[in-house]
Amino acid sequence: MVRKTQTLSGAILLGLLAASVNISAADAQNVERGEASAQTKYIYEQRVAIKTIDERELVYFLDRPETDEKVPLLIMVDGSSCIGQLRPTIRYSYRPGNNRPIKYARVMVEKPGVAHDAGYPSECSEEFLKHYTMDQRVIDHLRVLQHLRRSGADWWNGEVMIWGWSDGGDIAVQLTAYYPNVTRAVLGAMGGGYTMAEHFQDFWICPEERLKEKREDCLASLNEQFQQMVDNPTWTKTWSGKDNSWKVWPTRLFARHSQVLKDNQVPILIVHGEKDYDSTPVQSARKLVELLKESGNSSYTYWEVPGMGHGAGKLPAAQKEAFKTAMLHWVLGVDPGPGGPPDFGAQLVSE
Repeated sequence: MVRKTQTLSGAILLGLLAASVNISAADAQNVERGEASAQTKYIYEQRVAIKTIDERELVYFLDRPETDEKVPLLIMVDGSSCIGQLRPTIRYSYRPGNNRPIKYARVMVEKPGVAHDAGYPSECSEEFLKHYTMDQRVIDHLRVLQHLRRSGADWWNGEVMIWGWSDGGDIAVQLTAYYPNVTRAVLGAMGGGYTMAEHFQDFWICPEERLKEKREDCLASLNEQFQQMVDNPTWTKTWSGKDNSWKVWPTRLFARHSQVLKDNQVPILIVHGEKDYDSTPVQSARKLVELLKESGNSSYTYWEVPGMGHGAGKLPAAQKEAFKTAMLHWVLGVDPGPGGPPDFGAQLVSE
């Protein structure tokens, strides 16, 4: 259910606020944005370390309001590479606070063997290469949720919302499917209609339109490399990037997310850039939407953003901020505006 905000016009609301509680017009504007003078205090970057089943240290960071009111939990799941959860680009993205339309807490689960503030480029540690797989990231997030339930998080109402991007979108697919209390999820830049093996075969390395009669040889060589990684999933060798071990590839290559999402009933927002190709071809997201439609599943919304690649970084500043805000409002269940998203240039298709 979408939570509706504001029922009065901005000018009338500001006047009523200022007159009734004797605050300035500027303060009244802050109240309209959820920034009341009596602001809620927040605990930021609470570092919690727990143990996994193999006694590896697992760290997560928690931001939450200091309030007697129980609030939902937003899980942010970032993409691949050995970069940390406290790097600026994710540290402050969707951070809860008094400037948000509702109160919520946020959790970010750290990757193994990664410095928390590490950004691009960073050398990957042995611990990262030994433990980073898609399956392990899913299990790590489930372990954190188990710990939060057991530790008596009296601020939490039990509701979980998820925002994931790239590899994080892949993780978010499985968390949405396998954790019972997820209410909404944003699945960004993760394709999902084709497997990653098919991305390599049909788009990146062996596309038919480029290779023509040489394609069969290309496919044979590529599939041989895939089989080597499946047969020997070692962390000591990498392929297609120094942060991608032979251990992680078998957990990525053959995942087709439509198989899980066909059975999904949680509202999901599938987001993809129109210009994304080298990281995750937009054709994969379009195929996912096609497969969901064919299956009769109507629990999804699709936004394809013109001019955007794998991320929003190269969009004009105003468009980027409007787009990011629209995704946040969507996952929080807040109406992003009449007629759908704000004017950030997205093509919106709701099924």
